[in-house]
Amino acid sequence: MKIVITESQYRILIENTVKIDQILDKLGEIGYENLENEEKITLNRYSEWLNSGQKGEFMGEITPKNDDYDPKIGEEYTTNLRDGSEFSFMFDYEDLLDDENLYHGTVKWHGEEWIGLIATNKSGKLTEMDFIKDYDALQSYDEDDEMGGYDEGKEVRLQNELGNDLHQAKYFFQEEVIPSLMG
Repeated sequence: MKIVITESQYRILIENTVKIDQILDKLGEIGYENLENEEKITLNRYSEWLNSGQKGEFMGEITPKNDDYDPKIGEEYTTNLRDGSEFSFMFDYEDLLDDENLYHGTVKWHGEEWIGLIATNKSGKLTEMDFIKDYDALQSYDEDDEMGGYDEGKEVRLQNELGNDLHQAKYFFQEEVIPSLMG
């Protein structure tokens, strides 16, 4: 069976084939589970694009034009706590699990950055917040790493540092951040 395609279709196929071939080579070496999320998305998009018979250029990158781009990424929410300090949360990404939603991001408070997440049940009620002070040197869980070794005593948790402002921070997440992220 012969398939006839136009020159422009051939050019698009060749341009996309290089990128797809690189991902497929990587897939063969390390397996699908070990591909980067963007590579998995690109493979899925390419497969859908091929199966749809659409004309035009294949969009393999995550861009605002693509359907699964989350415009909330990088969005910052800010409030002032009772002590007058500014407290902000910048959204990075979400994990929507079977029984809970996890919203990962960075809190900025008193000139410090705290990395972590807020968790909700499926109805959007805050169930947990867990943020750790962001140091330049990260701890390693690798026991074979001479410089590593996880020391829980070195962790500084935002929840413990907020003191009397903990309830106000939880209220901020529940009433301002979560409804926006779920909406």
